[in-house]
Amino acid sequence: MATKCKFCNSTSFGSGCSTSPHKRHEHSGMDEKHCVFCNLTSYGRGCANGLSNVHRHGSGTNKCVYCGLTAMGSGCPNSPHKNHER
Repeated sequence: MATKCKFCNSTSFGSGCSTSPHKRHEHSGMDEKHCVFCNLTSYGRGCANGLSNVHRHGSGTNKCVYCGLTAMGSGCPNSPHKNHER
């Protein structure tokens, strides 16, 4: 089953979402293995569609959505806020 943008219900990834505050498609229902902005399995910098060029994975497990570690609190090198987020 294909996931859809949480703002416009499209199955597209990337720019072009007219109802998103950041004009990018952001998918809901993504698993922790895939980026919500580009559908890749990468972590860290390099997401052409992501905010601040950073991959952000779906939540639902006890892993940080920015780096994939189970750590909590500060110290995430990929998070824009430098905190691990779930």
